[in-house]
Amino acid sequence: MGKDKLGAFIDAVYAITITICIINIKTPDEPTWSALWAVRDSIVTYIITFFMMISMWIQIHFLWHQITKIDNAVIWACMLFLFTSSFIPYATLLIMGGGFDNRYFAILYGVLAIVISLSLLAIQITCEKCNEETLGSGKASKIMPSRAIMSLDIFIKLLGTLLAALFWPPLVIIAVFVAFEFNSLATRIVQKRIAKKIDSDMHADEQISMDEECL
Repeated sequence: MGKDKLGAFIDAVYAITITICIINIKTPDEPTWSALWAVRDSIVTYIITFFMMISMWIQIHFLWHQITKIDNAVIWACMLFLFTSSFIPYATLLIMGGGFDNRYFAILYGVLAIVISLSLLAIQITCEKCNEETLGSGKASKIMPSRAIMSLDIFIKLLGTLLAALFWPPLVIIAVFVAFEFNSLATRIVQKRIAKKIDSDMHADEQISMDEECL
């Protein structure tokens, strides 16, 4: 299986998963603001889940643009990622039905978010090993999502799940939202810094070439 075909398969599965999530949103009993407010847990859960999934999808595409080939390890890491992600509609349905205050459903949602993040980290590790020759010397390899950022993302979700289990169940939803915001912001900052560094290096190389020509 080629890289492009696997990427297209991931896109298709993710599109279906997100679609199923929105189908699970509760509808108000009547067309009033109070009835809409009554299903707020369902709407908030979908919004946070959507952006969590989009954040991971963007990370995969950042990674995909930097690699040239895949192997069986990458394929199986992607299958694990898609398998765990396929449970998202079920987990969100439980939260939507039981509400934020259901401790058991909150823990299940948090554990699932952690496992999905771990499987995403596995994709990065297997891709880096498969493309060691091209990534080892290329500046583009630095643009890949930082393992430190991904590890902190997992830690935030883990902490939120533990606090939700011990104190207040809605903390798991808050943790997933905070992890998404942190991941997105940190990745953008790192990418901008690396882009500036690459531009600076290219400008320095051009200046050296010009100086050599003058000599």
